[in-house]
Amino acid sequence: MLPRVLFVDDDTMLLAAFKRAFRNQFDLVAKDSAQEALAFARSAPPFAVVVADMQMPKMNGIEFLQEFARISPETSRIMLTAQAELGTAIEAVNLGHVFRFLNKPCTDDSLATVIEAGIEQYRLVTAERLLLEDTLAGSIQTMVELLAEFDARSFGETKRVRDCAMKIAGQMGMQPPWDLGIAALLSKIGRLAVPMEIQVKSAHRERLTVQEQDLFRKVPEMGSRMIAKIPRLQSVAKFILYSGQTFNGTGYPHDGLAGEALPLESRILKVADDFIAMLNIRQSRPVVVAQMKLERGKYDPAVLAALERVVEELPGDGVQQGRSLVSIEELSGGMVLASDILSQKGLIMLAAGTRLSGIHIEKLRTAVELGNVEDGVLVLSHDVVA
Repeated sequence: MLPRVLFVDDDTMLLAAFKRAFRNQFDLVAKDSAQEALAFARSAPPFAVVVADMQMPKMNGIEFLQEFARISPETSRIMLTAQAELGTAIEAVNLGHVFRFLNKPCTDDSLATVIEAGIEQYRLVTAERLLLEDTLAGSIQTMVELLAEFDARSFGETKRVRDCAMKIAGQMGMQPPWDLGIAALLSKIGRLAVPMEIQVKSAHRERLTVQEQDLFRKVPEMGSRMIAKIPRLQSVAKFILYSGQTFNGTGYPHDGLAGEALPLESRILKVADDFIAMLNIRQSRPVVVAQMKLERGKYDPAVLAALERVVEELPGDGVQQGRSLVSIEELSGGMVLASDILSQKGLIMLAAGTRLSGIHIEKLRTAVELGNVEDGVLVLSHDVVA
């Protein structure tokens, strides 16, 4: 498969020459307008390299590459210009984050060499990101599964929140946001700072004091502080910080941030988290969405609309449908519990809605062998949000 390269230049004859010269080397797309190229890039698969002319009508090459970097930050950016000025080169590098800067005219061989270097740079950057994402996601998922031992109700449903959030993001046209997924998994981490006696009161639905209620409202802030200093997780910390904030700014934290000034990822987390929590009670996706739409000002309308589209594409109406009773030996990773699994002492071992992993299944096998739970688990035939 040839690497994807985007050429942008208002000289159509030059574009045609590029296409002839490089048709066997690259999967080349040519656009003669910066605006058209940006619109195309927003919905197209990512490009390894973009090559742009400096002098174009309405939007010059620096402005174009600066905007392109927001759409596809990993794409290597190359500037072509007839202006042999140092100031232009510096501005291109500083504002457009240009990987290479070439003066016109340049030979096909010179341009091809620079494009190949840009492709290699793109491969290195994407490989590093994928390695980071896979390593972080795997490690964090294991940690969250262990935290479910501490609070099965809260941490057991984080996978469902993540799945819901990622589907909402997809409906909104976002590229797969790895940091959103990690933020969903870690969104409850601040509960570790809440004293156990208060957690027990909450779990038993006992009346909480004003101070205790305020402590739970600060869970996102406490979680954000816990992970803010971890390398590469600064964005995740910010998403978590505002994940409890309402769209109209009446939630927490009280710093005046509201509406579209809030990170989009935080607005998505707020909707996904509340949707899953309410679904555990109301048992019907459309009913929950309708209830959320009535709470005007609490949620971003665009995010709610995306959730509604997600729900419309799902089979069935509620989580009561498609339940199956299976033995422990029949369990497999990815199944979703339809009801809580309780120990003989009445403690929640795994909460309803937990998406089972290898750790969960091994835990249940051990519990059955020790006689702590009975063999036989209710699982959903259809996932709640997928």
